[in-house]
Amino acid sequence: MSLSPATGLDALPAYESLGLSGAGDGLEQFDHLAAYRSLGPIYQLRFRGERWVAIGGMDANEAAWRNPDQWDYQEALSPFREMMGPTHVTQLDGDPHRRKRRNLKPGFAMSAVFGLIPAIDRSIAGDLRASAGQSLNLHDFFMIALTRANSRTVLHCDFDDVTAAAFIRFEEHFIRGTSMGEARHAHYAAPGFQADRALVFAFLGELVDRRLAGLSAADNFQAMLDERRERGEPLDRDELIPEAYLLLMAGTGNTAKLLNCGLQYLTEDPAWLDRLRAELAGYAPEKLLGGMGAFPLLKATLLEIERLFPAAPVLARVVAEPFEFHGHTLPKGTKVLHLQTIPHFLEEIYADPYRFDPARWIDREYPKKSQGTFGGSTHLCLGINLVRLHMPIAIGNLLRDYELTLGERPRISVNVNYGVPLVADLAAVFRPRPPG
Repeated sequence: MSLSPATGLDALPAYESLGLSGAGDGLEQFDHLAAYRSLGPIYQLRFRGERWVAIGGMDANEAAWRNPDQWDYQEALSPFREMMGPTHVTQLDGDPHRRKRRNLKPGFAMSAVFGLIPAIDRSIAGDLRASAGQSLNLHDFFMIALTRANSRTVLHCDFDDVTAAAFIRFEEHFIRGTSMGEARHAHYAAPGFQADRALVFAFLGELVDRRLAGLSAADNFQAMLDERRERGEPLDRDELIPEAYLLLMAGTGNTAKLLNCGLQYLTEDPAWLDRLRAELAGYAPEKLLGGMGAFPLLKATLLEIERLFPAAPVLARVVAEPFEFHGHTLPKGTKVLHLQTIPHFLEEIYADPYRFDPARWIDREYPKKSQGTFGGSTHLCLGINLVRLHMPIAIGNLLRDYELTLGERPRISVNVNYGVPLVADLAAVFRPRPPG
């Protein structure tokens, strides 16, 4: 995209004028928070060898989420199409996207996952018991535990350890590549990644074939198939395979990162930890069936972890329908960085925003447009409901039944440019708490 005088975008202030870091290929290289404070909610910058426009703040969230059809997701999110096929939900636009979300609803809606709370709890609690006393990597433990929980609930399948490890490696490698621009092609060409991809799709292909042949299971994938059959909609194998993948893996990596980072900050706040542990002495999965009302401190803790460690603070977008923002018209084809979590770190919204302070959420509501962890509108994160079940169940079981000891702690920085660092490994040991 070139910025011509006719668009009015040439008058935008430029990131480069600030003398900040950036002007490279990696989103993490920019200081968008400083740019927002100096230049305002819209400015231009050079990124991946091209001129882009950045928009941020609550006004930007309102403008970005108001009309999802103004964005060309297929162009902006091409890595998802390349890896998952042309019907993958993340890169669909308009009516095809709405159809896909309707088809996925029986698998991902809160009404579809809420009743799974006891089974998810049993799975995570069992993995905690099996790992008690061992030194482990906290992020890896949660990644495995959450994937196993999904394989026992939303999509019943028999995972051996080798298969589970391949799924997790594939997910981590795949998501990492989605932010790499053209460099993703070399990243995805790695022989190990290609071998994992072949295993993952072969495993899911066999599962889908069995379901299409008539084998039934009491899980969310079956509910998706049955609902489509009732509507007379054809079942396409190539479309169903990535949908099965989503049920197993959507949200697991981000949830593992949130827990990994959040628990480090939580253990460094002993006063809040003691209050939270006292509340969770009464934790039972059945109490979550009534919502989070029984656990106000846990709810506040989870909201603060989501605020402080958003997994995708910046999203690449391409304009499909011209629209105006702060006096500038963004023409079709404009490449945009939507800084959807800039409000998380603004003092005028969240006092002392870089401080871990769950108490800020007690008896207080914040504007919806100030919270961008899961995106917004019809492209809201598909796995949000599972994330918001996995998180309280994991922390509830952990703090009720175990003492968590963390080993040497790397510095986990809050990064508004590209979220939680990809490598933030914490060595951990779960030790059973004495009864009483």
